[in-house]
This record gives sequence, C-alpha cells and structure tokens, in this order.
Amino acid sequence: MKLLITARMIPEDVDRLRGIFSEIEFAGWGTDKVKLSEDEMVKRLSDKDAVIIEFEPMSKRVVDSAPHLRLIACCRNEPEANVDVAAATARGIPVLSGAGRNAVSVAEFTFGMLLSLVRNIARTDHLLKHTGEITGMEYSRNDQLKGPSEWSLDPGAPFNRFGGPELHGKALGLVGMGTIGRVVAKLGRAFGMDLLVYDPYLTEEGIREEVGGRKVSLESLMQVADFISLHAKVTDETRGLIDYRYLSMMKPSAYLVNTARAAIMDYDALYRVLREGKIAGAALDVFPSEPISGDDPFLTLENVLLTPHLAGSSPDIPKHHSQMITDDILTYFAGGRPKRIMNPVVLE
Repeated sequence: MKLLITARMIPEDVDRLRGIFSEIEFAGWGTDKVKLSEDEMVKRLSDKDAVIIEFEPMSKRVVDSAPHLRLIACCRNEPEANVDVAAATARGIPVLSGAGRNAVSVAEFTFGMLLSLVRNIARTDHLLKHTGEITGMEYSRNDQLKGPSEWSLDPGAPFNRFGGPELHGKALGLVGMGTIGRVVAKLGRAFGMDLLVYDPYLTEEGIREEVGGRKVSLESLMQVADFISLHAKVTDETRGLIDYRYLSMMKPSAYLVNTARAAIMDYDALYRVLREGKIAGAALDVFPSEPISGDDPFLTLENVLLTPHLAGSSPDIPKHHSQMITDDILTYFAGGRPKRIMNPVVLE
C-alpha cells in the first residue's frame, strides 16, 4: 500500500507505519510549511491508498479523484474544516481525526491567560518595558521624595493598583466539558478551585466522579462562578449562547475566558459589560473576525487580555496527534475499530 503524509509526524510513528505501507511520500505543510493545492492533492493521491493530512484540502473533488483511497486521517480536532466528510462517507472511506491533540496546550494556555489577567502580569510587564508609568517614577507626599513606585506603598503605586484575587478557594465555571474542558477542570482542582460545570450531555454523577465537580444550570453557573471558561463546540445549540442576558448575571468581580470559539458568545454584549464595568475582566484568544482588526474596540479596554488564537499552538502537539493517528491507522488496517473515526457508519 502507498501513503501520502502532508502533516507533521514524528519519526518514531512514521517507522511504525512502514510496517504496513510499502511506500510513503512526504509533501505539503508537514514538510515545508506550504499547503498543497487541490490540483496538487489530486495528482499526488492518484495512486495512494491512504493519506495523513493536517491543513491540506480534501474536498469532494479531491476525494472522488483518488481511485485507490481507502483511508483519510486528518490530524486536526475538527477535520470538517478541510475534509469533505460526506464525500468520503459516500465512498465508504473512513475519516480519522486528531481530536484531543491540543487539549493540554489549550488547557494550560487557558490558565496562563486567567492568571495573567487577574494578577495583571501581562499588563504590568508592558508598563515596565514600554512606558514610564511604573519604571523609575517617584511619588512625593508632604514634599518628601519616596522611592521608585514599584516598591512604594503609596495609593497610586503598583502594589495597590495591580493586586488581583487568588484562584484557590474560588469557583471555576466551565461551559462545556469535552476533552479540553476535562483537562481545565483537573487543573482547576490542582489550584484548589470549586468546579461548576454546565454541559447538558454529561450526568451529574459522571462530572462528580471524573473531576470532582458539580453539574449546574447555565444560569446558576453565570451567577455563582468567580471565573468562567468557555469550552463548548460551535453547534446550533451553542451559537450565540453566552449573550447579554447571561453576561449580565455575572458577579461584578467575575472574569471570563474564551479559548474555544468566538461564535458561542455575543462579543458586542461582552464589550458592553466590560466597558460599563459590570464584570471585572475577560481574556480572549478567539474573535468573530480573525485576525482582529487594528480598530477593534476591544483593543481600547484595559480590563481585557487579548492573544491572537494561540491556545492550540505548541511544538508538542505533533507528538500527540502523530501517536493518535498512527494508533488508529494500525488498528484499522488490522481489522479493528479506530477510536477517533468521524464517520463510523462506514464500518457498520
């Protein structure tokens, strides 16, 4: 059998694949960070039995043009972004995913954003490096010169201006608890936080046994949680779910983090509650339009931490998806059922 690999894969897993593929071709994003076009994919797949991709297009045209294709493996969490799963299903071709490959990366980034936001880490780093607001400034009271402001206890000094709440003992609310949400929940427990979970597809017993959390309604979560983190997928049920009504339920001292998808929240409503000081702050890694424009109103808010969709970016991720995909490919060609199959109907 012949295999095309356009994804980032670690050598150890490629060696495992050589046990079933007599020929392996490498090209595209995983080789030189340049995506292959549809035309190039059509040409390279003309004699291939399987393909492992990351960002290359597997449109209906590409799928239908590959006469020998028996398996499509996409290393991404959501292969639908570049794979026509319906076209593959129509031909009886299984589609494998790398779901969960970046769970640790996103979860750790979520807590990094949360800590940086509530403890003003990024903000004060910027002030120290790029402004004169902190570095070397001195305060005077009663005509007496005080020391540099970073060591001063005066009301306007950093010690008084930029202190933030601890996470320990606070309530962490998770909207959605899939693969990433579960890792976030476990990190929250490590910080000594109380876990509140809104996920209609999980049972109260399951949440309690797996992460030591408590299942609550969305209304209760928004009202009680000190920190809220979004981890739901975009579906008809979740699109625009966190709107002004729910945001208005949050405590004035509460913070919100979104490292999931922008579509699950009303960003106009979020801007409004932030600008009016109805909540303490927000950390956002995703936006309705990406990249975020230079005149976006969120850039004017001091109670917001913004990053350019980085949560799922880590050099460790290829190691994860490489093992996942290889395990499932070997399972499939050995006659077993892969764990991460997008269209299980083809195996029925």
